[in-house]
This record gives sequence, C-alpha cells and structure tokens, in this order.
Amino acid sequence: MSRPDLRTPSAAQDVAEFQEAEFREAEFRELVRAAGTRSVDGAERWVLDRHVPASAIVELADAGLFRRRWDGGATGGLAHLIVLSQELFRCDSGLALAAMAHSEAFIGALHRHARTDEQRSLLAAAFDGRAIGCFAATEAHGGSSLSDRLTVASRLPDGWRLTGTKRYVSNVGSASHAIVTARASDSADADDLSLFVLPLDLPGVSVDGFFDTAGVQACDVGQISFNVELPSGALLGSPGMGLLYASHMLQFERLAICAQLHSAAETALNLASAYARRRKLGGVRMMDKQVIRHRLAHGRAELWNLQSRLAALVEIAVTEGRMPGHEIAALKLTSGKAVSEIVDMCMQVFGARGNTSAYPLEKLLRDTRIARIGGGTDEVLADAVAGVLDRPDLEAEAALDRAASADLPNLGRRYAQDGPSRPAAARGSAPTL
Repeated sequence: MSRPDLRTPSAAQDVAEFQEAEFREAEFRELVRAAGTRSVDGAERWVLDRHVPASAIVELADAGLFRRRWDGGATGGLAHLIVLSQELFRCDSGLALAAMAHSEAFIGALHRHARTDEQRSLLAAAFDGRAIGCFAATEAHGGSSLSDRLTVASRLPDGWRLTGTKRYVSNVGSASHAIVTARASDSADADDLSLFVLPLDLPGVSVDGFFDTAGVQACDVGQISFNVELPSGALLGSPGMGLLYASHMLQFERLAICAQLHSAAETALNLASAYARRRKLGGVRMMDKQVIRHRLAHGRAELWNLQSRLAALVEIAVTEGRMPGHEIAALKLTSGKAVSEIVDMCMQVFGARGNTSAYPLEKLLRDTRIARIGGGTDEVLADAVAGVLDRPDLEAEAALDRAASADLPNLGRRYAQDGPSRPAAARGSAPTL
C-alpha cells in the first residue's frame, strides 16, 4: 500500500489504513520467519540430497502461510507473496523455490480455475499441505516456449489420455500432483493448450530422474513421463485456454523471483559492507577506500531502485486489479542482471574468502544466476519489452515530422564580405597543416 497523502480530506482514514496494512505485513513477516526457521531444521542435508522434503512445505502450510497469501485473492494477496518470497529465500533458496512452485503455480491455478467439487477439494488440500504441487511445462526436447508443446491430450468418451514427457520440473520430488500443459490431439493450432491436473501416483506416471543444477541445489528438478487416462474433471478451466492461463500465472512467479533476487542482493550488500568496515588494509579500513565504498554505494542505489519499482508494480496490481505484464517482465529483466552484478561485486570485496563455502557469497552467486533463465529468459523478457517499443505512437511521429520540417539551414545568417567573423577559409586563406 502506498503512503497516504496527508493533504487530502480523508488523510486520517488513509493514515489508519496505511498503518493497519503495515501492521499486517509486519505480523505476517514474523509468522513467515518463524515457520521458515522451523522448516529448515536439518537443511544442511537438503543440498547434499538435492531435495526439499515434503515436510518443509507441510510446516509452512500448518502455519497457515498459503491460506494467508491467498486470502486477499491473486492480486490482493501480492504483498504477502512478496514477504513470503523474501523471507523464505533468506531461510533457504531451495525452500523458497519449492514454496513458490506450490503456491503460485499449483495453488494459483486451482484458485483461479477450479470448477468441480474434486478440484475445490484439492485446493483445500493444497492450502493445508495434504497435497503438494508443481508445474510441468518444459518439453523433453528442452523447449520452454508455452506454445511449443509435444505433450498431447487425446479425448476419450469419459475423459482424456495424457501422453508426454516434461523436464526441468521444480519440486517434483516432493509433489503429489502436477499441473501439466498439453495440446489437444484434435487441434491444428499449436497455441491451443489446456491445463490438466495430474496425480503423480497414478499407474502410468513415472519420475524418470533428477538433474544436478548449478544453483538452488536444495530444490529438486526432475523429469516426468506419463501415458495415463484421466477423468474429464482433470481438465482445469476451459479447453484451449491453457496458454492464457499459464501466461497469467507467470506474472506472479516473476514477481516472486524479483523479491527473492532483491533479498539475495540485500544479504550480499549487508555482508560486504560489514566486512569492508571490519577489514583493514595497511591500517586503513577497506570501507575508507573510495573505490570500495563507491562500488557498494552504487550497488545499494541500484537495489533501492529495484525495490521501489517492485513496490510500485505491486501497488498497481492491488489497486487496479491487473497485472502489468510488460512492466513485470522489464523488472525481472533488469533485476536478474543487476543482482548478479551486485553479488559478484560483493564477492570481489571479500577476495579469496568470498570463493569459499564458509561464506555465502559463492552460493548466492549460483542461486541468483538461474533467475535469468527460469520464469522467462533474459532474451524472452527483452523481446516482450521490445514489443511495446514497436507500436505506433502518433505523438512521437508528429514530433519527428515537426523536427524534420525544421531541420533546414538558416538562410538568414550571412557573413560580412570581409568582416572579422568570416572564417579564414572563406576569405581564401589556405589551412595550416
């Protein structure tokens, strides 16, 4: 919620609402911190096992975090999503990713599109942690374009046959269900996608294995294959609308990624600043070296700008009830690159120490790198932003026309025939070489 304008007649009410919103956010933040701390008990094993146990997600659900996030609806609960993403990332990056997959992909899809009693019951189970979900979109050939689908859903008299393979599925090792994107077998349009709820314990469904990743190693990333019959109620929402649904859900994932990135940069800057204040070189604090303090200052300024923009986009979504997709894409694009540079700079401040696992900088560097791929690569995001630039702009076109009309030599300006202001070359003198 934006700060109230004290000049308005309703200033007192605005202040009260602002204070209440701040209190709710602070109270929820403490709740997330406490639940996150309980969840990561024994998290040292998670990276070794490359697996966040289902019990960690259940712990968050038992604390009511997922219900609280969605109490205000998809956009109304965005402030809680940001807090959830920030605080869980500080606990463990793998836990943050697993929770995001469960909350924003699985619960998000059910919350928006559940229509049958079975689907609504599954949503209730997801809130409580009795069902844990993931989102399976990337095809076996490696393509993550939502319209480039090889997974097929064939219509049956009383349901569907779902056939395909999905890879790079986050949190699949702990999940009980997956939301799967598939193309109807009788559709000639590659964009004609639908969403299906796939229980992972059905005969005909297999988790083929897992991938060793460079960053966010605690959250498993796996491949699933399936050739299975599903009831008609497995279809989520309207047939053929899956691309639109998935694109909408992606906006929430991108905001969550931005919040996690900003938490990583905050941690890195705080650690590097503390180290620079403590470390002495030739009897002088590193913080007193201009090159160091200015690098840290530029990093902090960049982060403040990113955090302010995130808050502004959340405000737009909450007050206007819409997700500003192009602006969200732009924020993730700039956040991914900027945070990578901030963490890298902070690692440089630590010198050799920053390259050891005793300090969290090298892990932060690996964990933040995947953000420039997951949720939309830099290239995909840049193209989305560029699409805004390639639209007719009558005002700009008119300004160009006016400038072109005025772009003529000034015929009213004349040099005196032999005046002192006339250039030497014009008076016939040769230039000196």
